[in-house]
Amino acid sequence: MKPGDLVFCTSKGIIGAAIRWAQRKDIGEVYAKYNHVAILDREVDGEWCVIQAEAAGVTNDKKLESVAPGGQYKVVELPASLDSDQFLEFARSQVGSAYGYSTILSCALDLFLPDRICLRKTGTWICSGLTAASLMYAGFKGTQGWPDLYTVTPSEIAYAIALSV
Repeated sequence: MKPGDLVFCTSKGIIGAAIRWAQRKDIGEVYAKYNHVAILDREVDGEWCVIQAEAAGVTNDKKLESVAPGGQYKVVELPASLDSDQFLEFARSQVGSAYGYSTILSCALDLFLPDRICLRKTGTWICSGLTAASLMYAGFKGTQGWPDLYTVTPSEIAYAIALSV
């Protein structure tokens, strides 16, 4: 493991289950098993800390072992073609930003009214939007196919990364 690696998570609970269910319509079972994505940031006293967008906002102080409560996670290397320094520079610059509650609501509405209503608030992030923007900043070509970088899902990121390897 190294800084910049991606962490795809499957957690227990109703919110995680709802995210996985919603993603199945676009991606299918294989990648829709992930409901959260985080980024390995640094190792502290033998434990990895992650950058992630969570209810508290964008943080970098949570331990890797805590990112998938009651579930599991998978660490995936950042594609070698990407600039990991640029990837981490962008992700780190967003620490302290607010969580995108309205973006989550907008994503839920998209299930019933695709691309009709956008409720995003500037300067806020959901986990996958933060990761997608960091990937774009690092030069990931897979972001070009996403119509809305801020509402891309964890499963879409996992799928795009798998295709790039």
